[in-house]
Amino acid sequence: MKNFYRRSRLRLLLACLLIGGGLPSCSDSEEGGNPGYRPDQPIVLESFTPTTGSIATQVIIKGKNFGTDPKALNVYFNEKRAAVISATGERMLVLAPKLPGEECIISVSMGENEENKTQFDEIFNYIIQTNVSTVAGGTQGSTMPTGTTSLSSVASFMDKPDSPIAIDKDNNIYVRFSLSSEENVHRVYMMNEEAGSIKLLNDFGILVTGIILSRDYKSGNVYWWHTNMGNEDFGYFDPVADYASVGSGKTKWDKPLSYTEGMPSWGGRQGFEMNPADGKFYFYSNEGVCARWDPETGQGENLTTEAFKSSQGDIKGIVFDPKDPNIAYFAVQGQHCIYKHDIAAGTVEVWAGRQNMPGYLDGPLAEAQFNNPCQMCVDPEGEAFYVADRENHCIRKITLSNGYVSTFAGTPRTSGYQNGPAGTALFNKPIGLTVNSEGDLYVGDSENYAIRRIAIE
Repeated sequence: MKNFYRRSRLRLLLACLLIGGGLPSCSDSEEGGNPGYRPDQPIVLESFTPTTGSIATQVIIKGKNFGTDPKALNVYFNEKRAAVISATGERMLVLAPKLPGEECIISVSMGENEENKTQFDEIFNYIIQTNVSTVAGGTQGSTMPTGTTSLSSVASFMDKPDSPIAIDKDNNIYVRFSLSSEENVHRVYMMNEEAGSIKLLNDFGILVTGIILSRDYKSGNVYWWHTNMGNEDFGYFDPVADYASVGSGKTKWDKPLSYTEGMPSWGGRQGFEMNPADGKFYFYSNEGVCARWDPETGQGENLTTEAFKSSQGDIKGIVFDPKDPNIAYFAVQGQHCIYKHDIAAGTVEVWAGRQNMPGYLDGPLAEAQFNNPCQMCVDPEGEAFYVADRENHCIRKITLSNGYVSTFAGTPRTSGYQNGPAGTALFNKPIGLTVNSEGDLYVGDSENYAIRRIAIE
């Protein structure tokens, strides 16, 4: 979103001149109230132009009794507040906010006095734009970054982001790379778009068979755990200690977890996710194990029942129903479908996609097809799930209100590397997927050796 506002700054001076009518400037008003505003008179709205636009569209509102202090004016597009750039008694210039809704009612009030609030009858039609860009990487290189460096300098990674990614409360993105040049070494990086930086956090050593990452929604920090069934050490990256890796202890299970000892147990856990309602992490293994544990105590509960035997396979994607935290959904790659788990009842059933039928098809949940679905996330409004559909090379969207699966970004069944509008962008086996509080998605685009960003604006 900030990039749109930056591009708009160069056009603001011209827009201010176009408003005319003795506009003072686009600077702050003088101290001591809002010059020109008559509190004993109503705010009058006459017209606005244009009537259609996207984020940061410059909208000129005409009327009466606006005053000349833009900071004193409150302008809303539905419930989203717009930036007021300048004002005269009869005109003001505002920027359309991000994602206010497709049909917007524009309202205006002065200061904290909602009694003077008034609104237009005419609708502003908001155009949603979805664009794909690259945060870092994009080609395979021969090295990996060390220390802290700028994102703009990282055009390539030696290794792939091939596991779930995570984002903390400060919008730091955490990505694990498995270093092909050093056997069994897993390196975790933290990226921050606002700061334009990438920082090496930790090299997890040779005895580790894999590290997975997930967010603690209570603290806002990112936790790490092991893919190896039987290795129960866990910890987090501490922002107070410059994001050093802190070991918190070991998970302790109330009942032993059933899994095959030896090689098959390596990589048995591919993802874990916190239920925001109970503050516990849940995971599903490739051998049909289901369990949860408390990061504050390490105490774990084995939830495995016979119902999970039918849902075995690598599971990177886990999300919880935003309206019913007793319901979890998990994507089984090799079965090409998403299961629904009723935690209280202990039942498991296919929810989306066709079990053991890989393919590509948008449509109702039972008719849609996926091909190796991986990490999933929930949009900030709780209205949809997003799925990294690895072998279809795209990001899918499941709208919860009508149970419909659609293609959100990428060109289905077409691998490649291309930024731009979501409908023509190209991915190559996306695996990781997470979302920030603004609704922007971040993708671990595995075979492109890149972290991509999907901005919904």
